[in-house]
Amino acid sequence: MRVSLSGRSCDVMAVRPESAAFWTAAESGHWEDETFRFIDAVTREPGAVLLDVGAWIGPVALYASPRVARVIALEPDPVARGELAANVDANAPNVEILNAAIDNTPGELKLYAAQGLGNSETSSIGQGEAIVVPTITFADLGARAGEARTVLKVDIEGHEYRVMDALIDFARSRRASVHLSLHPRSYWTDLRKSQGFFGSRAATFEATWRAVERLGEVGDVVMSGSQRPATRGEISRMIWKKRPKNFAVEVRRPR
Repeated sequence: MRVSLSGRSCDVMAVRPESAAFWTAAESGHWEDETFRFIDAVTREPGAVLLDVGAWIGPVALYASPRVARVIALEPDPVARGELAANVDANAPNVEILNAAIDNTPGELKLYAAQGLGNSETSSIGQGEAIVVPTITFADLGARAGEARTVLKVDIEGHEYRVMDALIDFARSRRASVHLSLHPRSYWTDLRKSQGFFGSRAATFEATWRAVERLGEVGDVVMSGSQRPATRGEISRMIWKKRPKNFAVEVRRPR
């Protein structure tokens, strides 16, 4: 398929019906336009390296490619990574793909594909088809990025709670702009097994608010969709629903 992502034309693989449906929706503006706006805002100066952690089939990597010096894209799901590689080969020679998941230590990590491999929701929490993948740390990514200005985009389906401290320490040390997708619904669903309905909800709120508070060490944190400050009240409205709502926050101007 030939698609236009917020003005960026790309030739993409669409062998799976799910992929074709996604690219059609993305071209129509029905997929995370706020992420593209974030990339526009933080790449006005040349020379940045984008770390695309959880690249999936490549929408952010493809869109950012002409705006940055390099993209380092992590994708451990083998089906998604195959499509990512085809999309990169056709459009973006400055994208390096790593077969790895981010984690706190190098080694291996078990991921679960509840909707099947290639789906965008493969995660370290949950259930479904399991695969074991190699891991890489933020320190490893920093070494690969070198001294260049860093932009960090993270979308890892709930695993962000496990690596949050390392993520924030890395972003603060690099003075990196950050776009972080938070998945409290996945986190809450997993906690319900041991903490019940209300205990898991309270724990999910506290973990999510702590993540946002700590991200404030990097710079002013806003809700990606609205650009409103990510206050305790805003986070509460996302968590204290019938089902917690996934959302993204960002820091455009690191301190």
